[in-house]
Amino acid sequence: MKFYFAPMEGITGYPFRNAFQQCFPGIDRFYTPFLSANDTFSFTTREKRDTDPALNKVSDLVPQIITNNAEMFVWAIEKMSELGYKEVNLNLGCPSGTVVAKGKGSGMLRYPDRLDAFLEETFELLDKNHISYDSSVNASTSSEKQVSVSVKTRLGIHDPSESDRLIAVYNRYPLSDVIVHSRVQKEFYKGEIHYDHFRKFIEGSKHHLVYNGDIVTKKDFEKVKALFPEIDTVMIGRGLLINPSLIRELNGGEPCTLEEIKAFHEALIESYIPEMGSDANLLYKVKEYWSWLSRSFTDSERYMKDIRKAKNLPEYKAAVRNLMANCKFEPNR
Repeated sequence: MKFYFAPMEGITGYPFRNAFQQCFPGIDRFYTPFLSANDTFSFTTREKRDTDPALNKVSDLVPQIITNNAEMFVWAIEKMSELGYKEVNLNLGCPSGTVVAKGKGSGMLRYPDRLDAFLEETFELLDKNHISYDSSVNASTSSEKQVSVSVKTRLGIHDPSESDRLIAVYNRYPLSDVIVHSRVQKEFYKGEIHYDHFRKFIEGSKHHLVYNGDIVTKKDFEKVKALFPEIDTVMIGRGLLINPSLIRELNGGEPCTLEEIKAFHEALIESYIPEMGSDANLLYKVKEYWSWLSRSFTDSERYMKDIRKAKNLPEYKAAVRNLMANCKFEPNR
C-alpha cells in the first residue's frame, strides 16, 4: 500500500513537510497546498518558495494547482515542469465557499460539460506546447518536457450520483491518478463517506484510483482495505495531523511516544524559523497545527487556551510544555 499526504492549506507547506519527513518517514508522496494559476501568470513569493526544489527535502512532491482556465493551467504545468516536477495535480475538491463561488476547486464539478471542455483544451494545449503527458499516447522526444496530470475530486456538488457523469468525463483523458474524496462539496468534511459511490468509481473508471477520506485510525484504514481490496493507494490528511505516526502503525509499527512528539515539535519550530521571519508569523503557523495535534491529548482544551494566547515564542513554548506535562498523549483514543 502506498500512502499520500493530502495538502492542507495553511499547514502543510515545505517547513512542515520537511520536519514531518525527518521525524516520521514513510510517506510515499506529498502534495503542496494549492497554487493559484490566474491571469497574472505569476506565482506569489510564498508559492515559489513552497515549490522550490532546493527548499524541499521530501523524496516525492507533487504541486497542486487550482484554476478554471486551461491556458493558465498549462502555463502552471510548464512552470512546474521547468522546476523538475514530473506530475501536477488539479484541485477539483476544495469545498470552500469562496473558492466554489469563483467556479474553482469543487466548483468546477457543478457543470461537467465545462469541466470536459477545460480538460480537452488542457491536453490540446499540452500537445501544442510539446509537453508530453502520457508516453503511451504521445511518445516523447528529447526536446519535449514530460509531466503527467492527475486530479483530486469530489463526487459532485449536491448529490453523490453526480459522480456518474464525472467518471465519464475523466475517462476521456490520460490522467495519471484520480484521487477521490467520496463526499460532495456541500458536505465539506462532515457526514458519512459515500463508500458505494467510490465503488462506482472502481467499477467505471479506467484510471488508477486513490482513496481519500476519514482515515484517522488503523480501524478506519482496515475498513477501507476490506471494502476496496483493489485499491493500492490511499491519501490521508487530517489523520496524519492528529497522529503523525499513523502510517507507521498502518505498516505494523508502534504508536509514537510523547518524546517523539516533543522532538517533532522542536523540528517543526526550527524548520519554520527561517521561513516565517518573525515570532508572530511562526506562532500563527504552529498554533494552527495545534488545533489538530491537541486532539491526541486528553482534556487539552484548557491548556490550548494558553497556547492560543501566547504572544511570543517563550510564552508559547511554556504553554506547550504545560499541556504536554498535564495531558495524556493518546493518539488512538
